[in-house]
Amino acid sequence: MKTGPGRSRRVRPAALGAGAALVLLVAVYALCLPAAWLRSELRGAEPATATFHGGTCLLGRCGVTFPLAGEEVTAALPLGTRARGHADGDIVEVRHAPGDPRRVVLAEDTGRGTVAALLAVPGAATLFTLWAGGAYLRDRRSRGSEQAA
Repeated sequence: MKTGPGRSRRVRPAALGAGAALVLLVAVYALCLPAAWLRSELRGAEPATATFHGGTCLLGRCGVTFPLAGEEVTAALPLGTRARGHADGDIVEVRHAPGDPRRVVLAEDTGRGTVAALLAVPGAATLFTLWAGGAYLRDRRSRGSEQAA
């Protein structure tokens, strides 16, 4: 079946857009699901008092230092941590994995609401991608019917 000379140029932007949306969607799932799993996994883990080290916490660029078995452990907080006004040097409560003290979250970030919010982000991204794809297809169909008339 011959599609005509301009067909591939019309399909290429749609294919590139769909590919980019799929890559972004996979990235959102790859970042949010492990962060939510870590928070729910460490909900009942070992508590500790730590010193907060600032940065862009939402992007996973902040950390804490806390004493454990006579040593100072410095650990990075996971992606999506909400600092809630903590400044550099503040004392915060954290929870860490018993076997791996570098796996740490803020104690206030282990609640069900935080986990639900992290799981809502990929869900919303999926719905937005489906909505945008549907709007694009509807627009293409309406243009196709106008050109046929």
